[in-house]
Amino acid sequence: MDIVALAVVIGIFGPGLFLPITAMVIKHRKEMKQLELEKHRLSNQEIAKQIEALRAEIAQLRETSTQYDMSLQTNLESLQERVRALEMRDPILETRLRYGLVARSHRGCRV
Repeated sequence: MDIVALAVVIGIFGPGLFLPITAMVIKHRKEMKQLELEKHRLSNQEIAKQIEALRAEIAQLRETSTQYDMSLQTNLESLQERVRALEMRDPILETRLRYGLVARSHRGCRV
């Protein structure tokens, strides 16, 4: 009789207990999934912020390298102009220096 009584008790109270317990388990799983999704969303936002910071840093590095490039180009042009001016000052002396027609002692002299 004990088995019959147990079956009767489970038959009467079982569905009444099964449904609330199942509902609690499902609610718990849903809350855990929402927490997990929120965690991923926050993680994605942090990654997006880091990517944006890297983009800003790259843009700044590009600007800096462009400024250095322009500065080097300006200095190179200035040096080329100075060399041209020096070469044009005394083309005869320059020719003699090139072909070794001037003694070494005169190479440092300015005409």
